[in-house]
Amino acid sequence: MVSMAPKLEVRPVGPESFDDVYPLLLLFGNSNMSRDDWRQMLFTYTWWDGPVRGYAMYADGVPVGFMGTIFSNRRIMGRDEVFCNTSSWIVREEHRNASIMLLKPVLALHECTIVNLTPSERGYAIFKKFGFKPLESEQLMMFPLASPSRIFGGSFTSDSNELLRDLPNEERTIFQELSTSPRVRHVLLRRRGRNCYLVATPVRVKRLPFAELQYIGDPKFFWENRGLAHIALLRTMGAVGVAVDGRFTTGRTVRWALRYSAKRLYRPAHPDTPPDAIDGLFSEFMTLKAAG
Repeated sequence: MVSMAPKLEVRPVGPESFDDVYPLLLLFGNSNMSRDDWRQMLFTYTWWDGPVRGYAMYADGVPVGFMGTIFSNRRIMGRDEVFCNTSSWIVREEHRNASIMLLKPVLALHECTIVNLTPSERGYAIFKKFGFKPLESEQLMMFPLASPSRIFGGSFTSDSNELLRDLPNEERTIFQELSTSPRVRHVLLRRRGRNCYLVATPVRVKRLPFAELQYIGDPKFFWENRGLAHIALLRTMGAVGVAVDGRFTTGRTVRWALRYSAKRLYRPAHPDTPPDAIDGLFSEFMTLKAAG
């Protein structure tokens, strides 16, 4: 008898499909990610109430592939936009030749700015082939080197009540929407009447704890007061250093920083959106734990 090839189809999936998709996520082999971590990262994040959490490929009704779509509403360059952060593109080996089927519905999201923050080498080539632009190429790992004059005279807080009181409206919304993300840390730097809101997540570099900055409210303030930021992140999350994507250096020469490859891509809904307008908020970084 001649065996029939399985019928493949791609469907949008919501929170109710997590149990079906979870066995596919285990194929990543990331022992640091628990079942609840995967669920929160891709299916039950609270800042988006739309029904779609990704796209799944089915072979005769059995899930064999998945691509996560982490949506959010953002205000970028003075305009409201919908963002879609793609994540966790996985297809069982016997169906890899059909992987592109999962990308097609994402490519059709023309009204969204689509971001891919952690593409594989093969995934990077595929996304670039379909018109995605380079967003980032490197990440800087920085240890505190600032002079004492840049540390003393400033202050910081991570207290929720103070953040709610002192953050401006847009940043207060960020703080509130990310309040259920357990890996996210919030710090407000203060110096001479100016403030800078930082959002960071923990990451390990050479087994050392670093703070990976996902949002810098006032980049100029941050670089002028980097020593204060180091102290604040050390005391609030035990970080011995700070990791920041290269596009946020805003042309500065950063000495004594370790540089690591960090290839990221995006397809902006508006062609005039520059890379440094895209941060790491409301993405997989809010929950993702690097594989050990």
